[in-house]
Amino acid sequence: MKKILKDYFSFNSRERVAIILLCCLMAFFWILPEWYQKPQNPSGLGVKDMVVPKPDTSQHQDFIPAKKVFNYKPNTVIKMFVFDPNALPEEGWKKLGLRDKTIQTILHYRGKGGRFRGPEDLKKIWGMLPADAERLIPYVSIPKEEKPIMKTAARLQTKITQPIRINDATAEELCTLPGVNKSLAARMIKFRDKIGGFQNMDQVRRTYGITDSIYHLIAPLIILQE
Repeated sequence: MKKILKDYFSFNSRERVAIILLCCLMAFFWILPEWYQKPQNPSGLGVKDMVVPKPDTSQHQDFIPAKKVFNYKPNTVIKMFVFDPNALPEEGWKKLGLRDKTIQTILHYRGKGGRFRGPEDLKKIWGMLPADAERLIPYVSIPKEEKPIMKTAARLQTKITQPIRINDATAEELCTLPGVNKSLAARMIKFRDKIGGFQNMDQVRRTYGITDSIYHLIAPLIILQE
């Protein structure tokens, strides 16, 4: 019996080292869970009893939950406001909830001279989501562009002047004629000096820059010779 026990419970040096390491590993895994502390709840309330406040948007109809907007974090709100798409800066587009890529497309479009003529033009922007366009259109406000004033014959006639001797007139005197500016007056004097003075009205008409409408206005006010 002693011999049997001795054969089973006698170990050499390597086996004893292995048994010691095994016992150490077992002890380590035994006390490992005790090192981690459980999350503390100072209020003493359970998870079901805790109330998380939600943003109150009932009194702000211009606030939209960001979860309805693509690529934005939930539980945040986006404030809508009236804007001019031709002048709104990059930060303004971000506040409206547009994606960065779409914003850069709009800025590039404006930088190349593109302009929004109406709210519906937002739908033409490449990459603009239909939901974003429908959300922004009601807030678009584009100022009316003033039409350029055309220099018509009726408008040129409002310039009051007196008849002048065209062969003796200075540039300042020629500028008093309706439709004649400094540049045209200089060309008239240069052409007059080249031909030695205007001999007839047809020569005046041939001056570069004098259109038919201007000619008909200045012809009654020109004196060739006394």
